[in-house]
Amino acid sequence: MNLTTPIWNESNLCIAIEDFVYSVCFEQMSEQQFKQSLSILYEAFQHFYSVQLQYTVSIQYFIQCKQWIDHFLNGQPISEILNFNTQQVQTLCCVLSQYRNDYWNEHARFIQQEQQNRNSLHQYLTKLITHYSELLFVRIDLGYLEEQQVYIGIQDVQQHMDILRSRIANQDGCFMGLQGYAWALEQGVDKGYHCHLLLIYDPSKRQNDWYLADQVWQMWNSITGNIGVHFNCNTTEHKQKFMRNDRLGVGPIRCNHPVEVSNALNAAMYLVNPEKYAQHLRAKIPYMRSFGTGQFEVNWRRGIAQTLQQCGF
Repeated sequence: MNLTTPIWNESNLCIAIEDFVYSVCFEQMSEQQFKQSLSILYEAFQHFYSVQLQYTVSIQYFIQCKQWIDHFLNGQPISEILNFNTQQVQTLCCVLSQYRNDYWNEHARFIQQEQQNRNSLHQYLTKLITHYSELLFVRIDLGYLEEQQVYIGIQDVQQHMDILRSRIANQDGCFMGLQGYAWALEQGVDKGYHCHLLLIYDPSKRQNDWYLADQVWQMWNSITGNIGVHFNCNTTEHKQKFMRNDRLGVGPIRCNHPVEVSNALNAAMYLVNPEKYAQHLRAKIPYMRSFGTGQFEVNWRRGIAQTLQQCGF
């Protein structure tokens, strides 16, 4: 575990703490390594810890550990962590080691939740594909400039996502002609907090998929105060990589063409991959969701009952 990096931000610090707690539980670490890592993470966490957030289990144990450190330091400088005696170190290790059993439970819960999300997304897309003869699939990833991530916490992400989802629901601007959508929030070591977004348009109203993705990015950049970044999955260059292997799942999709439908579903399932445990959120606002889709059963969509019957739902 390399802690020599950073400019810390909420995202990379939470990941570093999770890695540290995991190492204490499952890997070899000398007493000196333990104290050095703990000192760095403890000091950084003082700046980012919020009682308003809900943290994953590993960070909850770190918070318990922090309370013991506060007691041991008793007002002394943080550097005194490096002088903790063996008994104090053992006490702290004992607190963190409780995560050993919880790790597997937390991992299992993530897989179960992702599988539920996967099933939900698959059903939603199946309804749309059954209902329409053709759809336009647009995929874009949205995030934050690396040098600005120090200023971005999960509360900021939630605020930005609320605005984005409101614009989507209202079909504002670049979202006009939208027939469906899905989104997933993730957290990566380098990318920090980021969103995978799938937009599904009526191709009789919208044709230029690359342009649409670019317009979404412009809106995201405006929402974030010009600190947004993006990856456009609908550029010609990106699509050609998949066209060579007949695996293209974005752009115009003919819903009566099994290969195109299969490719589109496979591309969409990237949003809900049970193998992406490393990308899970470590901190959340209470009741915060990390995945969602639009609704198929809405008043303006005609012939819903027949489609549901065809799908067997």
